[in-house]
Amino acid sequence: MNAQTIIIIGVIAFLIIGLYRELFRPLLTFLIAVITLFLFGIIDLQDVIGGLANEQLIIILLLLILSDVIKKTNALNAIVKRLFRPDLSYNAFMARMMFTVANLAPWFHNTPVVAIAMPHVYDWAKKKGIAPSKVMLPLSYATILGGAMTLIGTSTNMFVNGLAIDNANCRNFKVLADYKLLHPSGVPIFSFTPIAFPIAILGILYMLYIGSKLLPSRKDALSDFKEKTREYMVETQVPGGSSFIGKNIEEANLRNLRGLFLVEIVRKDETLSPVTPEEIIQQDDILLFAGATDTIIDLMKNPKDLTLPKYSDMPQREYMEVKEVVVSNRSNLVGIKIKEANFRGKYDAAIIAVNRDGERLSGKIGDVILRSGDLLLLLAGTDFKGIAEASDDFYFISDGKEIKNYNKLKVALLIGGIVASFVLSAFEVMPGILLIGLVVVLCMCVPLKIVKFNEIRQSADLELFLILAMSLAIGKAIHNSRADELFSGWLIGGFERFHSNAAILLGIYLMTNILSMFATNKTAVAITFPIAIATMTKLGLTNPTPFILCVALAGCAEFMTPFGYQTNLMVYGPGGYKFVDYIKVAWLPSTCQAHEAAIIS
Repeated sequence: MNAQTIIIIGVIAFLIIGLYRELFRPLLTFLIAVITLFLFGIIDLQDVIGGLANEQLIIILLLLILSDVIKKTNALNAIVKRLFRPDLSYNAFMARMMFTVANLAPWFHNTPVVAIAMPHVYDWAKKKGIAPSKVMLPLSYATILGGAMTLIGTSTNMFVNGLAIDNANCRNFKVLADYKLLHPSGVPIFSFTPIAFPIAILGILYMLYIGSKLLPSRKDALSDFKEKTREYMVETQVPGGSSFIGKNIEEANLRNLRGLFLVEIVRKDETLSPVTPEEIIQQDDILLFAGATDTIIDLMKNPKDLTLPKYSDMPQREYMEVKEVVVSNRSNLVGIKIKEANFRGKYDAAIIAVNRDGERLSGKIGDVILRSGDLLLLLAGTDFKGIAEASDDFYFISDGKEIKNYNKLKVALLIGGIVASFVLSAFEVMPGILLIGLVVVLCMCVPLKIVKFNEIRQSADLELFLILAMSLAIGKAIHNSRADELFSGWLIGGFERFHSNAAILLGIYLMTNILSMFATNKTAVAITFPIAIATMTKLGLTNPTPFILCVALAGCAEFMTPFGYQTNLMVYGPGGYKFVDYIKVAWLPSTCQAHEAAIIS
């Protein structure tokens, strides 16, 4: 093991720990990793910036933008709402919902499909008196299974295709260069279908007849707010001039408030809990109450005594409503403290409470650093809905967007243009035809008034694009340092007793899938792809397709944790799930899928 390999192992460990523990924003985590590899000479400047010109990554960015454009037309929204009728039984709804989203995901990308369907699925469950936890996780799983069926159904498949082309262009593996001569655009669009289609059918049947019985039945955050308001915290502050200053808790009559209980006092950097009746109140103390938040008016009878913090207070309005949303992975709020987010000023809403990992966070609301997947309970004014819909900061849970009329001809032109681009690419009419076609379709959207230019600009996930580009550099570093040969030797040594290439593929699948549980799936496939190709080379095999498909399917089929795949994280808070629920429901199909994918590949 050389020095560069040791550095690679250290960088991989940093990536996994940094992403899993959310030490920094994902983009910064990747940037630190790539700079480290560059400073140690494992990759050069061309390796660092080469990914920015990768055709497949640009196609991923264009497809994500176009998926968002299709979502904004409300065409899919109308289809989903029409199919999810309120008169359906639970089993009928589950079957219709899962087969619907599994058929939409291969063509419109799985993340937008979940974002569109989630409010309708949630509202259907609420109207039927069924816990959202019984329907939200199947929604995520069905879209993952459906998205895996085509090259464009998930960005993971597209990214692995980009890895294959990038490695072929960069002299890393002759076998990939030979493969590119046969397939100039990389993996054909339907290469995943023979493997992923039967897996999707089995996965949906499993969720219908077995998985649905393992799903928990838990109330959602809004029900908890209405029925168990003691689960939430009310934060108040003692202003200067308050009559409470210098009095103890009992003298200030804060001991026996109707429906409220004083949980703790935050004084500068000190937290006092439990609070004794003799505790003296000081200016600027933060008093945290648990209980019926509708009785907060009892504390506000004299605003000179107690005030709400600026970031939680909402001026009295004629119209205010309790809403719940999930912080998206593209939100500008991620990594920002609530008190620094100017939430009320930006969104005309105040955060009442935050749920994370299925639990309400305690302590000062203003000090909570928001993460993607956080479930926010909001007190919203009339302007909130319009402001939030115009941004990419939230996924709506309840009170889904109203269905607006859409021009069927324009939507047909949009979808027809995308389909035509892929058909021309499949027949390899000319090099780069897919990229050119998608650019042309996107350019049509503004003059046809399908969307506005600023909406296209907002839909461009540049952070994801940069992360994918840096992931390519990390994959090159693994090859340049010969760490891939070392790891492939370990892999072959561990599975050679089975005397089967299928066993080797199973090992690659498990390695990729397990890495996806702790880091992002893009990170996992960037690490394991060069190892998979090095393993194939050592075995003397010449067809890389099974190894490419194995890595891609293992990366996108991450069911056992909420953090391994974005759609799992999207339904985590709304479904009221706990980490163990994913393991309980998904361990059996994940094990079966790993075995079947390896055998079929």
